[in-house]
Order: sequence, then C-alpha cells, then structure tokens
Amino acid sequence: MDSPLALLKSESLNRRELTFKALAGLCGGAIGWLPVELASHNSHLGEAQTTGDTIAYYLSAAIAAGAIGAFITAVDTSDVRLTPEAQRRFMRGFAICFALSFLSTYLGNYVFNAVLQAGGVGFNPDGQLVSGSVITLVIARLLGWAIDGALVGAGVGLATLTMDNVPKGAVGGLLGGAVGGIAFDLIGAIVGGGLASRFFGEAVTGLAIGLFIGLVQELTKAAWVTVEQGRLRGRQYRIEGARATIGRAEENPVGLFGDPSVQQRHAVIERRGADYVIRNLAVQEGTFVNGKRIESVDLHDGDRVNIGGYEMMFHLRGTSTAARQQASLAADAVNPAHIATRLAGANVKVDGPSLIDASGQPYPVHTGSVTRIGRALDNEIVVSHSSVSRHHASIENSNSTFVVRDLNSQNGTFVGSRRVTEPTRVGDGEIIRVGDAQFTFRG
Repeated sequence: MDSPLALLKSESLNRRELTFKALAGLCGGAIGWLPVELASHNSHLGEAQTTGDTIAYYLSAAIAAGAIGAFITAVDTSDVRLTPEAQRRFMRGFAICFALSFLSTYLGNYVFNAVLQAGGVGFNPDGQLVSGSVITLVIARLLGWAIDGALVGAGVGLATLTMDNVPKGAVGGLLGGAVGGIAFDLIGAIVGGGLASRFFGEAVTGLAIGLFIGLVQELTKAAWVTVEQGRLRGRQYRIEGARATIGRAEENPVGLFGDPSVQQRHAVIERRGADYVIRNLAVQEGTFVNGKRIESVDLHDGDRVNIGGYEMMFHLRGTSTAARQQASLAADAVNPAHIATRLAGANVKVDGPSLIDASGQPYPVHTGSVTRIGRALDNEIVVSHSSVSRHHASIENSNSTFVVRDLNSQNGTFVGSRRVTEPTRVGDGEIIRVGDAQFTFRG
C-alpha cells in the first residue's frame, strides 16, 4: 500500500479537481462572508446578544455554509460548464449544507464557549480580552470551526449522492475548518482585525474546506479512469458508489463529451465487492476493452477501454507493479499503435518507416504488409478522433515506394494538399492528413 506522501506525489492525484474544489470553496466562503458580516454588524465577543441577533447569526451562517457547499458540489466532476446538471448539484449542495449548518453552528458554539469557560477566558463589553490566554481563544476557535467544517464537509459528501463520500467529506471539512479557524486569528493579528480579517477568514475557510475535501477523496479513492485519447485527454474520473455510467449525457459520472459516436449512456462500471465490472450499453458502436468488443467483463488495473473516439485507462489502487506491467503488455499486444506511443513516451526511436503525429509520437509503417489507419481498434494505427472513419486509409509498399489509399472515408485522405482519390505515392517528409489528424511520413 502506498504511503500518503507517495500518493500526494503520484500522478494518480487529480490536481485539476483539487484546484477546482479549492477555488470553489474560496468563492463560496467569499460570497458567504457578506450575509455573516451584515448580520454581525461588527459585534464582538463580550457583547450581549439579543434573540434577533442570534437568529440573524444562525441564518447568515447557514447561508455561508450553503454557499461553500454549493460551489464545491457544483464542480464535483472537474467541469466548469454551466449545465443543468451542474445547477442541480449547486442547489442540492446549498440545501443540504444550509440545513446542516444549524446543527454545526450550535455544536461549534457550544464547544467554543465550553473551552473558553474551562480556560477562564473573559472579555469586557468592548471585546477586549481581560482574563485567560489568547492561546485558549485560538484553540477554542479551532475546535469550533473544525466541527462546523466537518458537518459542511459531510453535507458536500451527502450532496454527491454517494454515501462513501460522507465520512470523506467530514474528515476533509474538519481539517479545512481547523485551518480556517487558525487563519482567522492569524489574519486578524496581521491586519488588526475588523472587516478584512473576517472576510479573509471566511474565504480561507472555504478554500481549505474545498482543498481538504478533495484531498481526502483523492487519497482514499479505490478506482478511477484517466482519458488517454480524445477531446478530454488528461481528464480523470473517480469511480464511486455501486455503479458509474459512462456516456455523453451530462449526468454521467464519467462524461465523454464532443464525440457523436459516444452514446448518451454508453457503458457502466459496476462495483461488486472488491471487483469492478464494465458492461456495454450501446448496441451499435459497442465498448472495447484491450481491443476486444465486450458485453460484460471484469476490469483490472491498466486495462484500456475504448468508447467511440475515446480511450481510457482503468486504475485500481493497491495493484502490484508487476500486475500493472502485465496488463499494459497485454494491451500493447492487442494494439501495435500502443507500442509506438509507449516508445515515443520513453524517447525511443522507431526504426524503419513511420508516421509522426503532431505531438511527435511515431507510429510504425509495415514494409511487408498493409498498414491500415482508422478509428476502429483492428487498425494497425488507431486514431481516436471523431473526424476519422473506422477504416479510413491505408499505406502499403508497392515496387519499393509507399502509396496511400483512401478506404472510402467520410472526410477524405490527403497527401500534401492533394486529396487521395486513387493510390498516391508519398515521399519522406510529406504530410498525410486523415480527417483532421495530421502525420508526417518518414521513409
């Protein structure tokens, strides 16, 4: 099992989502500061509170908690698009965290006042400390805000509709609230308290809650997929709960957008105990695992899943390095194009004729047989792009020269600026374009 420090340094950490959650919490805290500031109207410790003041305080705190929860929940899929699904997540996060805030505020204040009383901390009517220690005050605020943050975090977890996220959110919120409690007094000491201290304190609390909720979720995730090819290349999705659907619809936990060959609900990954199974839901396009069309199959760490023009890699935490290498070699054996990609990533030159894509990755061209290019996985060179036909073009060695043939593709094949309508000779350094994908031929 990897250590937490190793996990923080590993590529499995979804830094994009951590950034989004931290910024979302920051925005929620900054927005939530306004009602709190209006309700408190510069009140301070030691000042007598009326019933109206207490009600206003609880309501403003609930709005602030709702804002933090709403923004963090809205970016749960690492996407900043304003979609109906994002709006539903926003409203769900606000409602749950708003409701939980009344309990969290009560418990937080109870612990805060209990620690102050136990430490003999007292204030005069002007809010000045007259007895007890400042350290006791900081500890009391840290504990009170940590409790508040824990319930806000639990609300964020509950808003994801995945019960496993509730304790994760609570731990992340507790850590974030504690950091916010410390930051409040630290910022107050630097700027001299007042409006600026309260604003930055609320904003930092929101940021810390978002960051630590994301960290806890990342460090405790069991399975996830990363997009290796396609429009969303580099995107990562956690597989949470009993099932995670994959498709073009917004509500899918694994959303593959921008490819018409991906169905609204194309496939589903289901958790069965410690195992994960992927099932195909698309009748025509199909789902492929390690190059083979499947209806239902167990997933293992390193398996490659192809849906439309997308290729994803499945990751399972706790799998040994040897098992990962074995799964990767199996995928390479099915699809020779993976070998070229792997060699390019390792800065190893591919000997012999090849096609070089826009990123500099080489794909070998066979000298004794036909090299087919297309989106389907049975091609020698697989191009996962919606503009490329399933079987788009081919290259073959004819009389010691290489010729390109178009295989009745929809968007055409080009050598230089010439559209290929019949076998066309290609020379070293010439550009070959299939659909919108461009390669340089090296012979």
